[in-house]
Amino acid sequence: MVAVLVTGPVVTGETPTPEPAFAHDHAAGGASEDAPRPRRPGVAAPEGPLPTVGVAPYVDLTTPPLPTLTDMADATGQADVVLAFVLAGEDGACAPTWGGTTPLTDPAVGGRIAALKARGGTMTVSSGGAIGDYLEAACPDASSLARAYGAALDVVGTDHLDVDVETDRGREVSVRRIAEALALLQRERGTRVTLTVQIDGVDEGLSADAQELVRQATTAGVAARVNLMVMNYTYDGGTWAGAMIGAARTAVRQLEGVWPGSEPAEVRRRTGVTFMLGRNDMDMTTTPADARAVVDEARAAGYGGVGLWAVARDNGSCPGTEDEADDCSGIAQAPWEFTRIARGFTAPA
Repeated sequence: MVAVLVTGPVVTGETPTPEPAFAHDHAAGGASEDAPRPRRPGVAAPEGPLPTVGVAPYVDLTTPPLPTLTDMADATGQADVVLAFVLAGEDGACAPTWGGTTPLTDPAVGGRIAALKARGGTMTVSSGGAIGDYLEAACPDASSLARAYGAALDVVGTDHLDVDVETDRGREVSVRRIAEALALLQRERGTRVTLTVQIDGVDEGLSADAQELVRQATTAGVAARVNLMVMNYTYDGGTWAGAMIGAARTAVRQLEGVWPGSEPAEVRRRTGVTFMLGRNDMDMTTTPADARAVVDEARAAGYGGVGLWAVARDNGSCPGTEDEADDCSGIAQAPWEFTRIARGFTAPA
């Protein structure tokens, strides 16, 4: 299904447009060692606070049973997670909830978050996802959306926000509204933003909607990491590891086109890549060897982070299943094997 983006103006006031960065003129005889480095011509990625987390497994808070997150931390040392997903409240209200049903202050969720934070974990709140009613559609303007984001961040006690906009299910979402809300958050709170975006294929790279979201965020002056979901697309020939790596490389080239004023290494630093471990819901299977290849590529290329979907699936309790499951990977694996592989991004063996 083709998604329709509503990108018309939202009455929230002026948003700053970054000045294009042009190369500096230098006096005859060349620049001194103390002179500023020449900048590339064109729009650069906005300056501002960026995510500090290098490895970010997603925790699905919308599908019971809730995982005991301290088990992961005790077994692997991984305490940073992405909490998914914040959605609109009952009847599509502009009121953040976990999964559209669970209050943000639910004690069971809060207890698990507190236990992981006590182990030094950084929490990232993720809004959006594949199912449910989006806050981004329920909140009528950028100000109300920013307040809703802020309420979720305050309950968790974090400054890291992930916005996962998936429009392949017929959603109508104003990317300008999202961009303006994120700009408000960064100006007022210093929020560290991740834009989690869809990939259409190895050759296609970023979906058209994903590219528009990045452009609108750039126009609004939002500093962000762009997290590439290397999952849920078909590929012709080669290996699945090669298809994930190839799609990410295509997307990075597209981001270089959005930010021609930024050095390629800086574009890669603002890029993350997230894979779906085990059996995918489009019949692909990410093996531990596939995941290791993606993580190795991300580290070698200088990406800013890696992630995986999802913590509750990182076990070998249902090998050989035909369909994707929420609580197991569907393949033979050791417990927490994918999390350990992901941790190699920041601590290679």
